[in-house]
Amino acid sequence: MADTSLAPRPAAVLPQPYVFPQVRSTTVGAGRVLAAHLPGQPIAWLSVLLDGGALGEPEGLDGLARATAGLLDEGTLKRSADEFGTAVETLGGNWSVDTSWETTRLSLDLPTREAVAGAELLAEAVRTPAFTDADVERYLSDLVAAKREAFARPGPRAQAALRAALYGAEKRFGRLAGGSPETVVSLNAEAVRAFHATWLRHAGTLLIAGDLDELDVEALARTVFGDFPESVQPQRPAPVPLSVAHRLAIADRPGAVQSTLRIGHSTPTRAKVAEHGIDVVALRLGSTILGGSFTSRINHELREVKGYTYGAHAGFDFGRPRGLFSFSAEVRTDATAAAVADTLRVIDEFLDGGATEAELDKTRAYLAGATPIGLQTAGAVGSRLVEMVRHGLPEDYVTVEHARLLEVTLDEVNAAVRAALHPADLVVAVEGDSSVVGADLEALGL
Repeated sequence: MADTSLAPRPAAVLPQPYVFPQVRSTTVGAGRVLAAHLPGQPIAWLSVLLDGGALGEPEGLDGLARATAGLLDEGTLKRSADEFGTAVETLGGNWSVDTSWETTRLSLDLPTREAVAGAELLAEAVRTPAFTDADVERYLSDLVAAKREAFARPGPRAQAALRAALYGAEKRFGRLAGGSPETVVSLNAEAVRAFHATWLRHAGTLLIAGDLDELDVEALARTVFGDFPESVQPQRPAPVPLSVAHRLAIADRPGAVQSTLRIGHSTPTRAKVAEHGIDVVALRLGSTILGGSFTSRINHELREVKGYTYGAHAGFDFGRPRGLFSFSAEVRTDATAAAVADTLRVIDEFLDGGATEAELDKTRAYLAGATPIGLQTAGAVGSRLVEMVRHGLPEDYVTVEHARLLEVTLDEVNAAVRAALHPADLVVAVEGDSSVVGADLEALGL
């Protein structure tokens, strides 16, 4: 009798083309609108992107940009913090904020039918925050406690050590964008109000993802922008990485039972990478093979073969105003130096020998399938709109790059990785017990 307990295994299919939703661009007043059309989508995603980030903070007030953004829904001239939160929840909405080195973004996803009310809440938060002494003091007190807790756990100090080694701790770009416990304790209501007045009182860009047949895009933009003037982002010179012979930085954590590893080097922005002739799609494939998936070369070696860690990851982030190639892992203390040496060896071997056709086919299928799956929600589509604005990308870039993903060759993948990844520039930052791991790390000759 035939065994019918298991369903037949589905047949594999070739990677399929993908077309990103239609994007409409317009200007309303002093602001710009970028909207993606999602017919029949019951959820709308609204986000206002403003030109004010960590690089606009006064000296000694690291973390001010994120604190100011976080306070925008903590009370307005019309509502208290509790009342504002209740208003968001009543609409069935989800509120979020994000700050980077150059921008601040407020986002709200909610039912399409509530989009007008959602735009009014975005405008209220950006244009009329209360910033009362009591609200700011309470929020900053919680922020200081959260920072101290975060820095008591592995990770932030290793990342800070890497940035300091790459750019110099005296430079703002050489420190963490969100600040540290020592800097956020210096923040106050006066600084928050000044940052908001300087950076966040302009029209910016309104990003929308949803059913545009059900949304009055221009009316939403008029609500959000109001009479705010056009944004004027000052031109700043791009941060310049340090040129140092010593490539090892240790953040001492006495008694640590594991070490947190961060290895990386500076890269240009996405636009500059393309100007240098590096294929960003081919590079995405190559970096995924090297360190961007569970079956990657680095994770296989450090987790499966050597048993140093539960997981290791590496990849490129072509951010602004500079990008970063970085590797991250947490390893046993007694395997710290060996894990660093093996990571650097795997990178060298990958650059020397390149990826294989089998690795490319598997990774191509994975990424090609992940694209449509990862863009099923309005918020996910909206995140690509953010990339368009931040990097000056064309409205069809997702469609074009997905098509490129299906045709890129192995030689192009290997050439892209070799052009973008420079082992001689890699800096190794380790957060761990220096009395235990320091000598072995120094012996690596970095």
